[in-house]
Amino acid sequence: MTFLASAIDALASTPARVQAWTAGLSEEQLSFTPGPDTFSIRENVAHLRDIDMLGYEQRVARTLAESHPSLPDINGSALAIELDYAHQPLTPALEAFAASRARSMTLLRAASEADLERTAHYEGTGEVTLRRILELWLEHDAEHLHDIELLVRGEACPSRSVA
Repeated sequence: MTFLASAIDALASTPARVQAWTAGLSEEQLSFTPGPDTFSIRENVAHLRDIDMLGYEQRVARTLAESHPSLPDINGSALAIELDYAHQPLTPALEAFAASRARSMTLLRAASEADLERTAHYEGTGEVTLRRILELWLEHDAEHLHDIELLVRGEACPSRSVA
């Protein structure tokens, strides 16, 4: 399996995994956070939605469509406060996350392995290829999936930057 196909499979599965883990959880479970520097499940989902819609969806689209675009970074911590993630309803956040992810997967399914070498300037990171953008996206998903899984099991997750 190629890197692109494998990345698409992994990225495409994230919304369904989150939905399966959160189905049937109480409002208390969705809102629980073990400390001030960690997201609750609800906040993780809102964060994934916004990072997809404002970040990765735009990064993929622009890197595929433009010649060496300049891609802004997203301040996930500031968004969490500004948009009050802690009090957002879960279902609309999950739906918007899944829709954004589906749009991105449609673009990536139309891309070629050669497109992985297209470049962009990513604020705070420097020059990146589409391949590197996908690697960063996979890492971001893995961190938040790990945190959500721990929270669903009632375990504490590590404090980390939420960007």
